[in-house]
Amino acid sequence: MNNLNPAIKTHAEKTFTALSLTVVIVLYLAHALPLYFYNVALPAILRHQGVDLRWIGMLSLLYIPWAFKFFWAPLIDRVYFKKLGKRKTWLLLPQIALVLGLVALALTQFSYGLMVFVMIGLWISSFAATQDIAIDGYTIEAFSPQDYRFGSMAQSMGVAVGSMIGGAAMLWLYQYYGWKIALLSLAFMTFLTMIAVFFIQDQSANSAIQPHHSLQARPSLSHAFKRPEMLWAFALIACYRIVEAPAMAMLNPMLIDQKWSLSQIGVLMSVMGAGVGLLAAISAAFLLKKLPATQLLIWAGWARTLLYALMGCSVILGWFNQWQSLLGIFVVLMLAIRYIAMTSLYAYFMHISSKQQAGTDFTLLICFELLVYFIGAAFSGFLAQSLGYGNFYLVLAIASILSLVLSQWIINQTKRFTAQNFN
Repeated sequence: MNNLNPAIKTHAEKTFTALSLTVVIVLYLAHALPLYFYNVALPAILRHQGVDLRWIGMLSLLYIPWAFKFFWAPLIDRVYFKKLGKRKTWLLLPQIALVLGLVALALTQFSYGLMVFVMIGLWISSFAATQDIAIDGYTIEAFSPQDYRFGSMAQSMGVAVGSMIGGAAMLWLYQYYGWKIALLSLAFMTFLTMIAVFFIQDQSANSAIQPHHSLQARPSLSHAFKRPEMLWAFALIACYRIVEAPAMAMLNPMLIDQKWSLSQIGVLMSVMGAGVGLLAAISAAFLLKKLPATQLLIWAGWARTLLYALMGCSVILGWFNQWQSLLGIFVVLMLAIRYIAMTSLYAYFMHISSKQQAGTDFTLLICFELLVYFIGAAFSGFLAQSLGYGNFYLVLAIASILSLVLSQWIINQTKRFTAQNFN
């Protein structure tokens, strides 16, 4: 864990206010707007325009910068304009690039061919991923360790609101006003979030911060991999998330197969899902005041295990055919559990990230989490196809039990190492 000297603790505690919390929420919203436009709204818009499903599936390639952003994360931690500050440099400049990219997307669409469309998409995705590194680093530096739960809550809230606006709201604007108005509106909302950058308290010039243990001043990936806390965190991510990914990936296909319309799915996943996400993130933040992040993570894991088992039994017994709304209730519960787990996991990431390279450490953990999630989701279709939805979720329930037992062992090992290291 990161031990801070009293001077830093006092300074961090003074920076935690309603304003600082709001700023972090808006910062996470800034990069979530274009991200969830590509993730939620764009596939539906392109299909509405008659684009081939194979091309729509290739949109996942636009997330490549998010999977590999850890390669340039150390640069974000050590290269910046001194007049702006370490965090403002990489919050403000990518934000400008995002707005320009969205305006370009609004004006071009497919008018100049698919290659231009893809290049603009990669531009937007790359700068959103780069900005996310700076946001994560700033959040860890701005809050004291006892307030990381609020930083994690702010991240979940920003993502939830971003999915609602970037997804459902953009679909609504596109349906009634067309592509250009929808994208220009998204660009304008992204521009407005830039105001939050001018309210951050950049601590890059704080000379009181000392190297953590033997960590050198120059941030790098090698320093992250040398820390045992990080290695244990990688193991925890692999065990915990590999089970969750297949369950989440098959929700939309199962809703389609249960005769839910696209509009119903949009309302359920983007509107109700975002609302539930906000409530779950806030609830998790208050629970984390009394519980360690790892304990709440395990509790959420047992809740998901029970839900997987109930979903599997419901499919086999035909309950979803009799009560369509029951599946919607289960989906909402799964989203709530996911947001609680996500808030807990991100709070844990903040605790083990070094203050000297906060953006690098946190980004590395997030990228590994995404990699595990993508791997788990990639095999979900094959499992669901061969087993059927009912047996699929029952198998996931059993796998979740094994996952939680192993995750608890990893957590216990981490605690033993931390106790030995600081005693």
